[in-house]
Amino acid sequence: MKPTIWSVKELADMTQQRIENRYDSNIAVTGLTGKGKSTYLFKFFNKFPDFKIKDKFTSKRTKMIELIRNHKNSYCWNDELISSASKRTFFDQEQNELIQTLTKYRNHFNIVGGAVPFFFTLDKELIKLFGMHINIIARGIGVVHLPREEGRMYNEDLWDIKINQKLEEQWSKKMLKNPTFKIPHHKYTTFAGYVYFNKMTEKQEKYYEILKASERGDNEVNEEDTPQESFYEKIISMLKENKLDEKNLLNICLFNNKKLSNVKVRVNQLLKDEGNGKTLRDFLVKTTKDKDINILHNNNNTLKEINIDL
Repeated sequence: MKPTIWSVKELADMTQQRIENRYDSNIAVTGLTGKGKSTYLFKFFNKFPDFKIKDKFTSKRTKMIELIRNHKNSYCWNDELISSASKRTFFDQEQNELIQTLTKYRNHFNIVGGAVPFFFTLDKELIKLFGMHINIIARGIGVVHLPREEGRMYNEDLWDIKINQKLEEQWSKKMLKNPTFKIPHHKYTTFAGYVYFNKMTEKQEKYYEILKASERGDNEVNEEDTPQESFYEKIISMLKENKLDEKNLLNICLFNNKKLSNVKVRVNQLLKDEGNGKTLRDFLVKTTKDKDINILHNNNNTLKEINIDL
């Protein structure tokens, strides 16, 4: 059976149909540098007559959140999704806000598209929110992937990550033996066909480069580049805001590959230097039968929002 061949217009129409059926539509476009991720997104978004690139183009997480939160039946093109949606650190509240925004405002029915080198460098909670993945394998050629949602009551792996990883391991071994081996993309369980597209015109590419340079100029001083608090500064800040109990402090240490005993010693040293006579024990929240064992459930740092890979 021959694989399905899509045009960019057909994929845009399918996306529009999804919106009309009252579903959100988040699309990830992946591929190595220079393959044509941005070209595909340019072609895709320009299939919508009311799309205005200068208003809907960004590389900033804050603007991406604003475009999703404050607009309905609109668009958001994030040209550098890797800097906005990659795997979280424990303290990454902006990333948690992006996940919350994509989840909470699904009924705004926006079309969101982003470029990222590798799909699975995205935060795993965000991956669940994407409804299409276009992998650009060569200039003008993309492989269309769709999540396997049917029959997934208990298995949240909509993208069959483990199954497809095993396929890639087999292909990698074959490529070592035979450098001319061609990857059979159609064997991915999420494979939904190919899409072909032309390059930008000279005028389009020039405009895109100007827009990208302007956006990056705006990005020189933003939340991605501002100096981050140190690990211990953040711990002490959370302690003073009554946001940590013993269990949550342990989870933070595990997440950051630090020994709880060493962290306690260092925190106590820093608190002693403040000269207030207080120790870690004075700040740790006491849990009781009447309290939720996880005090963070009541603020923006919930453990449900934090990707803890132990």
